[in-house]
Amino acid sequence: MNFISSRDSVVLMNNDKIKKLFGWNHNPFTFNIMPELFVGYEKEADKIMNGLENGYKFSLLLGPTGSGKTTLIKFLVEKFSNERNVIYLSKPPKNPEDWVTIFENITRPRFSLFFSRNNGVNLYNLSDRINKKLRNSRCILFIDECHEASMDSLEWLRTLTDHVDSLLVVMAGLPVFDNILKNNLETFMRRVNIRIELTNLTKSETREMIKKRIEYMGGDDIKPFTQDSLNYIYEKTGGFPREIIRVCNDLAQAAVDRNISIIDSDFLKESVSPDERISLDKITTLPERQRLILETLTQHGELTPTEIIQKLETDDYKDRENAVRSVNNLLRRLMKEKLVERKRYGKAYLYTISERYKTLLVDA
Repeated sequence: MNFISSRDSVVLMNNDKIKKLFGWNHNPFTFNIMPELFVGYEKEADKIMNGLENGYKFSLLLGPTGSGKTTLIKFLVEKFSNERNVIYLSKPPKNPEDWVTIFENITRPRFSLFFSRNNGVNLYNLSDRINKKLRNSRCILFIDECHEASMDSLEWLRTLTDHVDSLLVVMAGLPVFDNILKNNLETFMRRVNIRIELTNLTKSETREMIKKRIEYMGGDDIKPFTQDSLNYIYEKTGGFPREIIRVCNDLAQAAVDRNISIIDSDFLKESVSPDERISLDKITTLPERQRLILETLTQHGELTPTEIIQKLETDDYKDRENAVRSVNNLLRRLMKEKLVERKRYGKAYLYTISERYKTLLVDA
């Protein structure tokens, strides 16, 4: 199996203190990707695995930042770790020629140290070389952050999969990648067999995620968190895995700093800042349609006004023109309140939740 780079980060906390206060051997809430602690999205994982077993060429996994795409894709990589030709890329290549290097271990002949490095392999004969090497086996290529790929690189990947029957590809990226394919690479989009969009974990899955991480580090169930603090964590994070980790770490660090062994409602009352309480009140008192737009952006990441309307699936508007006008007006109000930000995308705008409020929104 080939692993090409990784992006793990560590959040430091005093191990002696957390052992004494919480019974943890180490901090469970770091941003290290741990597929062995995978929680939630079981149906989505099964769908992709079944697709691979059935020989589906392209599986597309979409989700906003922090929704758990990388953990899921690494969980899938581990599931197929007994196979020889499994390749994981933490980022896609921008240069098409890099595909030759990526598939080098497959295309390289035996005793390749006696040959030149590229062994005469180039983009135009790469598919033939892969076919010769695979024969009765297959190659599964997992690609993360696929929205960063160049169009040329994606076109060559499509060409390779067209000519290599046993090359299967699972791609993960932000929801904007869907638009990139639709607008620029329609032929690629037509080859996608499975399309999955991650949103967030349920409250019970959030509890299970916290429990698994704590017990993995020697703790007991969800202690030191109580049901009250669990409710707070879910409300603050909306069930986004990365935010769950961040908030749990922040709360645990605050408890360590104050030498407190239980994170309950009393602890939260003393720890949650007035500004944060005002922010939460501001969101919960919004008109229903504005809340629906915020929740839609929270679930799906960056969207155009037209895509927001499609996701809302509402019949409240007389016609499409009325819907577009109304949603644009609501977006302007949300921007004025600094709840939403936008950026230019071609002739349209992509809207997203502002960083300040992203972790305060709750999925309805």
